[in-house]
Amino acid sequence: MSVVADARKSVRVLGGGAVVAAAVGAALVAAPSAQAVTCAAPPGSAASVTQLDGRTACGAVADAPSGAWAHGDGGVGFADARTGARVLAAGLSGGAGAGEARGGSLATLGFGEDALALGIVEEPATAVVVAGPQSQAFIGDLRDPVLCEGSAATAFNLTTGRGCVVLGTFRYVTP
Repeated sequence: MSVVADARKSVRVLGGGAVVAAAVGAALVAAPSAQAVTCAAPPGSAASVTQLDGRTACGAVADAPSGAWAHGDGGVGFADARTGARVLAAGLSGGAGAGEARGGSLATLGFGEDALALGIVEEPATAVVVAGPQSQAFIGDLRDPVLCEGSAATAFNLTTGRGCVVLGTFRYVTP
């Protein structure tokens, strides 16, 4: 399957929160720089927290047993946790990190201009997604492969062993 087809498939399976975070990130490109923001929806009660300040934004959404934490510093971080999940997301220096999990643990980081790290975990798992400048990294559920594009990206579902790494001309995708 081509990279373009993989990317289309990835966008198709993204949850609403991750798509919103990506759209907000794209809308903020022309906005002036701002102070860092942090959003937290810790376990205990359902919560939804958002902050927007210039090119910086964060959002954290969680049901009562879950915890979501997001940070934006010149970028966008968005975390959505359900069914006992723990999600950390950060967007730094023009990047966007968005994570959505249903059980398990997920961490996403988008660092640098045009970096996009999207993590979707629909079944309990532990996963990490990181994208550097002009790169994208995505991880899907157990039925979907991960996708790394650009010059610096990695995405791994540590529970299933599925993942990918792109660093310069080096590219590795698990079988």
